[in-house]
Amino acid sequence: MLLRGTEDMESENIYRQELVKKYRAIMGNLFRYIPWLEEKSGVKMVQNYQGDNMPGNSVPIPVYDSTLLGFVKEMQGTGLMNRNYVYTFSRYGIRTEQDERDHIQRVELKEIEVVIDIMAKYVLGGMTKGILWSRAVENGIFLLGLKKIKELLEVWDEPLA
Repeated sequence: MLLRGTEDMESENIYRQELVKKYRAIMGNLFRYIPWLEEKSGVKMVQNYQGDNMPGNSVPIPVYDSTLLGFVKEMQGTGLMNRNYVYTFSRYGIRTEQDERDHIQRVELKEIEVVIDIMAKYVLGGMTKGILWSRAVENGIFLLGLKKIKELLEVWDEPLA
C-alpha cells in the first residue's frame, strides 16, 4: 500500500512539472509587464482622440496606451484565451470584480486555467468593448492574474526573472 502512495505522488509531481513547463513557456515573456501594470494600476488607460478637425457631433475615437495594446496582443498570441470563459465563471460562481480577485488569490496550480479564463474575459471582451482592456488595468485584474501565475510557477520550479 505504501508503494502505491509513492507512485501516486510521483505521477502528481510529473504532472505538476509538465504543467509548470507548459505555462512557463507560454506565459514567461508576459511577466515583463508586471512593473508596468503596477505603475498603471488605478490609472485611466484610454483617452478620446481630440483632433483639430474633429466636428463636435462626431463619435469619440478611443486611443489606447501602446504598452496595453502590446500586452493584449501577446495575451491573444498565447493560445490560452478561452472563448468559453463564461462557463468557468458559472462553474465557480464568479459574478463581480471582487469575485474575480478572490478566485485569483486562492487558486492553486491545478486550477491555473481559472486565472487565465478571468483574464480572457477582459482580453477577448475588449475586442468588442475596448473599455474592458482599460478596466482590467485600472482594477488590477491583469496585474493580479500575472502575479498569481508567476507565483504558482515559482512555487513548483525555480524563481522567474
